[in-house]
Amino acid sequence: MISRNTVKDDIGRMYIKEKTILKGLLDSIPSKICFTTDLWTSINTDGFISLIVLFVDLNWKLNSKLLNFCHMPAPHIGFELSKKIYEFLQDWGLKKKNIFYHFG
Repeated sequence: MISRNTVKDDIGRMYIKEKTILKGLLDSIPSKICFTTDLWTSINTDGFISLIVLFVDLNWKLNSKLLNFCHMPAPHIGFELSKKIYEFLQDWGLKKKNIFYHFG
C-alpha cells in the first residue's frame, strides 16, 4: 500500500516537471498568447478563480492550458481580481509577454 505522503510527493514532483515543460513551451511561442479567466461561487459560497492560456504553437495547433485554479476569498472587486491574476502571471513568468486578456 502506498502512503498518502508518497502520493502527495509524487504529484508535487509531477506538477513541477509539467509546469517547467509548459513554461518552456510558452517562452518559445513567438506570437501573442491569450488569457481567459473565470470566477464563480460554489453552493457553499466559496469563491474560485481560474486562469487559462490559449496560444497557437509552432505547428499552428491551437492549445488551451489551465494554468491556475484556486480559492478566491471575498471581496470579488476589480482590484482584488487584478492582483490575483498578476500573481498568477508572475508565478508563470508571463508578465512581459505579448498578451491579450479576456476576462469572462
